[in-house]
Amino acid sequence: MAQLDLWEKEYEERKDLPSSQTMVPSRALREFWESEEIKNLHMDSALDIGSGLGRNSIYMAAQNGFAHVVGVEIVDSAVDKARETIDELGLQNKITFVNQSVGDSLPFEDQSFDLIVDMMVMHLLDPNERAKYFAEIQRLLKPNGFFVFYTIAADSEAAKALFESSPGPEENSYIIPQSRMIEKAFTDDELIKAFPELNVIRLNHKTQLTPAFGDVYKREYISGVMKKPLA
Repeated sequence: MAQLDLWEKEYEERKDLPSSQTMVPSRALREFWESEEIKNLHMDSALDIGSGLGRNSIYMAAQNGFAHVVGVEIVDSAVDKARETIDELGLQNKITFVNQSVGDSLPFEDQSFDLIVDMMVMHLLDPNERAKYFAEIQRLLKPNGFFVFYTIAADSEAAKALFESSPGPEENSYIIPQSRMIEKAFTDDELIKAFPELNVIRLNHKTQLTPAFGDVYKREYISGVMKKPLA
């Protein structure tokens, strides 16, 4: 991953972003778990993309009955901490952490997971990594499985201001001034075209105040749920 050094610094030194500090599970994942789409469904296996300190993996294994959860995270120190936490909680038989980029081929068989979760990762990948990632999500999801994600909306005024003031290397991308991280924002159409094998359940736009870098920023996000149809 091209931005690995920046994320290592975030987890090990800065801790400016919520995901490098909190163990509270993501709101979008909790909302999905309370939704009508999954009422009376049994899901056994989950993949947590960009698992960080393990908050969402732990939520799925400890509170929602998943027997097998795999978290994929590129930052070594985050994986080490996550493994320590699941050992302390006695969840080491339910959760496994894999230390690699989600922009590379993932070491799992086709149709391995009932649920794949991405809470703010896909927009951090470069175009080549993103193309591989899109293919892997569709390959790994079981028929009737769900892909749940949260990412940055390109149509918002906040994103457009960043495109203008701090443009990134591709369309609808920008460089965060405080960290120099590159983020790619998405339109609904881009997301639909990226996952042709999946059906869209919902793409909800949400505006929220996001604490970061010692301040609070108004941002618009896309909270998405897609489903792989039965063959």
